[in-house]
Amino acid sequence: MTTTGTRHPGELPPGGAGARAGAPSPAPRPAPEAETAVIRAPAEQPGQPGQPGQKAPGARYAEPATVVMAALRPGAAPVAPAAASPGPKPGSKPGPPTAPRPGPPAPQPVPPVSRRRRWTSPVLALLAVALLPVAAATTDLDALDGWGLATVLGPAAWAALACAVGACLAELWSPRPRVPMLATATAVLVLCSTGLPSVVEPVARFTTSYVIVGFVDAFAGDGVPPSGIDARFFWPAFFGQWAWFRDAAGAADLDVVLRWFPPVVVLVWATGVYALARSMLGGTRAPWVAAWLFVGLNWIEQDYFSPQATGIVLLLTVLTFALGPLATRRTDAAGVPGWPPPHPGAPRLPLLRRWIVAAMTPPNRPTLPPRQLLLIYFCAALCLIALAPEHQLTPFAIIGQLTLLAVVGRFRGRGLVLVAMLALTVYFIIGARDFWTSQIGLLLGSGDGGNAVQEGIAARLAGDLGQITVKLLRIAVPGLTWLLAIAGAWVYWRRRRDLVPIFLAAVPMAFAAVQSYGGELFLRIVLYGLPVLAILGADALRAYVRRNRGREKLLAVGMLLLFPVLVLIRGGNEAYMVVTPEDITMTRAAFAETPPGGKIVPLDDTGPYAMQGVGTYQREGDDVVSCKERNKKTASDFTRCILDDEPDVLLIYTSTEKKGVVLDKRQPGWSRQVVDELVATGEYRSRYQNGFNAVLVKTTPTVVSGPAAAAPGGGN
Repeated sequence: MTTTGTRHPGELPPGGAGARAGAPSPAPRPAPEAETAVIRAPAEQPGQPGQPGQKAPGARYAEPATVVMAALRPGAAPVAPAAASPGPKPGSKPGPPTAPRPGPPAPQPVPPVSRRRRWTSPVLALLAVALLPVAAATTDLDALDGWGLATVLGPAAWAALACAVGACLAELWSPRPRVPMLATATAVLVLCSTGLPSVVEPVARFTTSYVIVGFVDAFAGDGVPPSGIDARFFWPAFFGQWAWFRDAAGAADLDVVLRWFPPVVVLVWATGVYALARSMLGGTRAPWVAAWLFVGLNWIEQDYFSPQATGIVLLLTVLTFALGPLATRRTDAAGVPGWPPPHPGAPRLPLLRRWIVAAMTPPNRPTLPPRQLLLIYFCAALCLIALAPEHQLTPFAIIGQLTLLAVVGRFRGRGLVLVAMLALTVYFIIGARDFWTSQIGLLLGSGDGGNAVQEGIAARLAGDLGQITVKLLRIAVPGLTWLLAIAGAWVYWRRRRDLVPIFLAAVPMAFAAVQSYGGELFLRIVLYGLPVLAILGADALRAYVRRNRGREKLLAVGMLLLFPVLVLIRGGNEAYMVVTPEDITMTRAAFAETPPGGKIVPLDDTGPYAMQGVGTYQREGDDVVSCKERNKKTASDFTRCILDDEPDVLLIYTSTEKKGVVLDKRQPGWSRQVVDELVATGEYRSRYQNGFNAVLVKTTPTVVSGPAAAAPGGGN
């Protein structure tokens, strides 16, 4: 018998499975025109030369295995065997031998990559990095206006961004793309786009990042969060983690971490999107395009030093496990995915019945070994538990997405959903008990959806022409992202009959019920769905290019336009979000020279005013808060509010001045007028003044009654 199970002429079928009783023996066939290799079976005893071997006792049908191979001429390519034809009838003359049918042509070898193609991407990446110091030296931050960072960047910055995009495209178009080079080009692209403010600005930007580092400073030392300061202290994992890092390293501050945190965390996010795209799209090039699309559409600026940035890392890790090694699909008994008809030509089952059958059909099991599955379950459960004390909204986002995947049978591990719910419930009841007992309205929502839209979208459309243009772009980009993702969902459905990804991106929209969270709620909704939206968008672009390869050049031009628009949108608020080394030095000196328990307040919510002293110094009162309402336009209104609140120290920054001009449309020099009016009253004197930067202290310091507060924290 041959290795393929074919019987020799005249051989009877052995008894057992596959044999039919009374089956006629096959007619003898002529020997094929082929070469025959005879391999002795293990049970055969060698005999005399020229004689067949003797079978071992008790062995049945243990003839030598015969492999039949088509005859080959020296140097000829292998061909497919000819189809079997019925043998000649008994007594007839054998006809001439038939030539074997020609097989498919051999695949052409991949041509070697030319030296020019091999070095194009590395040279462009190195050139982009080399241009960044020139970009930092030629950027005039003093000229910032309502258009933000884009108008003050020099030609070197735009050239570096173009070279970074070119490095990515050059390696993507290579006949054999190199994964290490694609990863390097992606890192350079992130540095030249998202990380461009970190390159051209001497210190970290964004006022909120200094508020977070002030919370970290409050944890440093005893590790106990102050009470009654801020609701974010009820989720202290991020603050305690970085306080431990700072103390363990013996660092006096986290200034370097704040500056380079955004590009590093975006690169980690892009890695997670690439891993997700590998599971959802497959291929070599499409996952990288999905990662670049995610970076180019991520204008939300939630990647600063904050708990939600770390929360997104944990969320992407769990999703990568769920859609990668734990991914399954519901199948019928024969292993066919979906809901096949009982037999060809059968009418299609009703939709409701297909849904019921699908819900009752268990998903197939992952093919990984049990030890690997156990390790993956452990890592995913650890991430879900860590999310509970990390951030307020991110645990709800991942629970919603995992629940959807479990219901439709797309991942094996429904116990992870229970782990996430249990961790969130236990922490919420025990760790955040004081929060939910006093803020029940925030949990239930105000029910005023119009007010949420007003805070999240309409109220932000204010400022000069540059500010309004940038904010309209921020509204348009998510809309275009969703349109591209819907097209990708249609392509995904045509290929895999699966609509789960688009619903994964829509799950965070349920947060709209939490109206009282604030205006940043809509930013979080876009951010939580952006990884899946970018992957679906990459699938749509891949289908678009496959119809006509010439469209690749059109998409390359689109990528060259997308990233400058990203720089414009992300840097649109730079006029009042930029922080200078002088701001940091002035603020630290003000805290060092003020006794504990004093009240230190900024004129507006700009600058690093909260970088230290949380829980040690008093915060601003309601009178100063009321001064920040947009209906108070004049400097006299601010002067009156400051005199009513009576802070011990007043901090004024250049960013405060520019925010009033470009966002609130106040007259230039309004902050200096406030300083002059306060000094003229005799209640305050100027301790420091340089341009628009100023520190005013009360002429008669406030006497702090009771025991002195704890000493201010170390560098932050």
